[in-house]
Amino acid sequence: MPEMEIQALRRIYEALSRWDIDEFANDVTHDFEFILPETVPWGGTRHGHDGVAAFATIFRDHVEGQWADADDFIDAGELIVVLGRLRGRARASGEEFETHFVHIWTLSEGMPSRCRSYFDTAPVMAALGSPS
Repeated sequence: MPEMEIQALRRIYEALSRWDIDEFANDVTHDFEFILPETVPWGGTRHGHDGVAAFATIFRDHVEGQWADADDFIDAGELIVVLGRLRGRARASGEEFETHFVHIWTLSEGMPSRCRSYFDTAPVMAALGSPS
C-alpha cells in the first residue's frame, strides 16, 4: 500500500479531530460509504458528504470529544485496517467512555471509498445512559 494512501487516511482522522467535514470530504470518494454499529445513536450506514455531515452532527449532539484516535495503520492488501480508541464524554450524563475500535477502509483508485467501524458499544451506551 503506497504511503500516500496511508497519509490520506491520517488526514481524514486529523480532519475529524477538528470536525472539519469539508476537508474530510476532499479526501474520500463522492459516494463514500460510512458504516457504524447500529446500536449507537450516530450508527448505521451513511453515504457521501451529506451522510458524513449527518454522522458528525448526531455524534456531537451526544458526545464531547473527537471521533477517534488512530494508533496503528495496517496494510491489508486491498484494505487498510486502522486500530485505535474511541473516547469522549456523554453530553447528557457527563460520563466518560473509552473503547478500542477497528476501522476497515476500502480504497478505490487510491481514494478511500468505504469505512466499516467496529467497536464495543456497551461502554459508549452506558455513558450515554442507555442500555447496550
